[in-house]
Amino acid sequence: MKKIACIFLNGKYAKREPLITLAGKNPLVIGADGGSRHLSDLGLKPHIIIGDMDSLSKANLDRFTIQGTQIVRYPPEKDETDFELALDQAIILGCSEILVFGAMGGRSDHLLANLLLPLAYLDKAKIRLLQGTEEITYIQSQVMIHGIAGDTVSLIPVFNDVTGVKTTGLRYPLNFETLYLGRSRGVSNELIGASATITISSGVLLCDHTHQIEGQNG
Repeated sequence: MKKIACIFLNGKYAKREPLITLAGKNPLVIGADGGSRHLSDLGLKPHIIIGDMDSLSKANLDRFTIQGTQIVRYPPEKDETDFELALDQAIILGCSEILVFGAMGGRSDHLLANLLLPLAYLDKAKIRLLQGTEEITYIQSQVMIHGIAGDTVSLIPVFNDVTGVKTTGLRYPLNFETLYLGRSRGVSNELIGASATITISSGVLLCDHTHQIEGQNG
């Protein structure tokens, strides 16, 4: 059973998506409705396409069906977004790590919903949102992030103040301190080496890590 899933939403994509390498070999590939249109550009074939199919033509659906893709269709009048349906599908299939592309950009309401939706799944899977060189993760206890010196790292509280924040490997260290909701202290820190460790006592931090990758534009 595949343990890593890649979900492709119908949002903004960079000219290249170098962080797709984080998925390793042969992840479960899920296209959320119109997000499936980006897969051929990335050299991928979807195992599953899920959603109300309002952004895919019949010709595209027929082509994917012929290729052996499973089509999971929902009615347009539904309570969940296609992203939520795709997350549920990945969890049902046993994926413990989920990489999401196309979650950023586009309409502001979609962006906000996409940033907040993973919070409902923190006890089920590690979820990362990726676009170009930008990687968003969610911290509840401790994580180690990897990159190179000079990468930008921002730590942003979600919902409530985040206490007991301790960091190693960042230019501006925190030593069991509190990052307050609505304040900007955790924005625009940076790696001083190849990795950093971030530990918290309570709350949830959104970690926005922008990698430096040679030759990457957009």
